[in-house]
Amino acid sequence: MTTATTTSTELDVLGALLAFDFIGFAQKSAALDPAGPGYGQAVGAAFGLAARRRFPQGATPQEIGGYVAEFLGSLEAGAEDFDPAALERLIADGLGAEPAAGGEQSDPEGAMQARLVLTLRWVRELGLDPAGQRELLAEAERLLTA
Repeated sequence: MTTATTTSTELDVLGALLAFDFIGFAQKSAALDPAGPGYGQAVGAAFGLAARRRFPQGATPQEIGGYVAEFLGSLEAGAEDFDPAALERLIADGLGAEPAAGGEQSDPEGAMQARLVLTLRWVRELGLDPAGQRELLAEAERLLTA
């Protein structure tokens, strides 16, 4: 699988999730290889763009911690699937902050899941309509192919 194909497939996965196309999401997710080169880069690019739109002034570690606590508290199920410290690192990294100690992802699939869920949440918080969502995905693709 080439990097261009990986990028396109990952953005297709995210696009299906944003459109609430859960069958398409499941089918497209099956094509991803967590051990493959570049795994997570495209979703990471979209995640970073969404993070910077959601927190346009940046965020302090305390603000990020508060957001993560609120996010986890809002989940009806599945909060136990997320490590709060890992979520805080992902958000700080997405905002372009210096990576925290242990910033390397020891769980690429967990990081991918967290980025997908948080990106979906931010897209909803930002009120991005389908055109805005397509623009976000296109911008992420441009970042990776530039």
